[in-house]
Amino acid sequence: MKKPNPLLAAMKPKEPVYEDEPTVAAQPAAPPAPQPAPKPAAKRAGQKHLGAYFDKRDPILERVAILRARLDMTNSELIEHALDELWKRHEAGRAFGE
Repeated sequence: MKKPNPLLAAMKPKEPVYEDEPTVAAQPAAPPAPQPAPKPAAKRAGQKHLGAYFDKRDPILERVAILRARLDMTNSELIEHALDELWKRHEAGRAFGE
């Protein structure tokens, strides 16, 4: 048996009810449509994206893939590690007046 479509039922014009007409027992209302489940909190809530685009033939892409496999790190972890190393080198250069 086909389920009634509540949207189509809502679009149909309702027949007017006259007071002198005997009332007919109302049919039970269709159950309300299920509400969509609330979205879970985003995995990246409170985080900022940092990325880059490279040419498909750029050797850096292969290097990143190799490092990702060897070090068992994600791209985000690799970028974080590389920036930490660059920051340390930059701070050391400032300390020695370079």
